[in-house]
Amino acid sequence: MVETIRALRAADVRRLGNVLARAYESPHNFELPLEEYLRRAAATFVAEVDGVPVGIVVGNDYGTTAYVSMMGVDPAMQRRGIGSALMRALSAWAQQRRFAAIELDATPSGSPLYARFGFTPAGRTLVYVAGGAGGDARAARRYGAADRAAVLATDRHAFGADRGDVLRPLLEWAPNAVVVSGPRHAADGYADAQPRSDLLGPVVAPDGASAAALIDASRTRLAGTHRVNVPSDNRSAQAILQARGYRFARSFPHLVLGRLPLAARDTLFARINLGYG
Repeated sequence: MVETIRALRAADVRRLGNVLARAYESPHNFELPLEEYLRRAAATFVAEVDGVPVGIVVGNDYGTTAYVSMMGVDPAMQRRGIGSALMRALSAWAQQRRFAAIELDATPSGSPLYARFGFTPAGRTLVYVAGGAGGDARAARRYGAADRAAVLATDRHAFGADRGDVLRPLLEWAPNAVVVSGPRHAADGYADAQPRSDLLGPVVAPDGASAAALIDASRTRLAGTHRVNVPSDNRSAQAILQARGYRFARSFPHLVLGRLPLAARDTLFARINLGYG
């Protein structure tokens, strides 16, 4: 068995999309995020065995911190040290970049691997599910280009690092529905409905009432079953969703290596997704 760790290539997308679907036992299309990683400056590490890509991990670079995404190995190739090889490559990149912290949401099968690399628990990410849209489109105003700088600044304040490279495409992509709170040119919160991914998030708001209004306005664009990923320490977010008929589906350990930056994480009501934070 010849093992190589290298960067993601366009020719890998279809095969690794299938690998990730099997690894996560998920029906979702992983080709779309893999294509996005080819377009922007993320650190991608692909494990290739005898010329065939069998696993991947991605590091999202937020300047002072990083977020791990897409960690998966073909189930037929697991327990052969491939996951450890991918994490060694990611760790070397992180050490070179001198991040203050690395975060991730772990699957149960991945948690022991991350523990060996020094990650420790920092709460959980709770997945809530709703079967239909509901809500009220009038509860918050639509995002416009004039709001971009304030939205990005609001997100930096909530998360503690610059996620602009990830957020800009989400804000500008036409199928997404972004709503904001606060006056024009001075937005103090926002929410993004992602119909193509069946996700509502991120949601950043100064308080529970604003978060509820943003959720009500954005969820009108999600006609079918959709998910919201909530930090477990935000009890207000959980109460808002439960009051609107969302049901708890599952949770993932949230793990951290290093020290998280100072941030207003109580204003983070929903994550972008499980790979972007």
